[in-house]
Amino acid sequence: QITLGRATKDNQIDVDLALEGPAWKISRKQGVIKLKNNGDFFIANEGRRPIYIDGRPVLGGNKWKLNNNSVVEVKF
Repeated sequence: QITLGRATKDNQIDVDLALEGPAWKISRKQGVIKLKNNGDFFIANEGRRPIYIDGRPVLGGNKWKLNNNSVVEVKF
């Protein structure tokens, strides 16, 4: 599993999105990418801002299956 978000001294994550833009707009745990037993990857949005997968918004509390070459965007 890979965690996307904003790192703090008390919260370590795998991909620090705060390095790409305004840190205060990113949740500490914005999203999590997981590999399922069948080989599929899913992303779960655990933040307040939508995560865009191939241009489609995935709102907080929802998950989406990632396809080969999917584009994942977190807009600031």
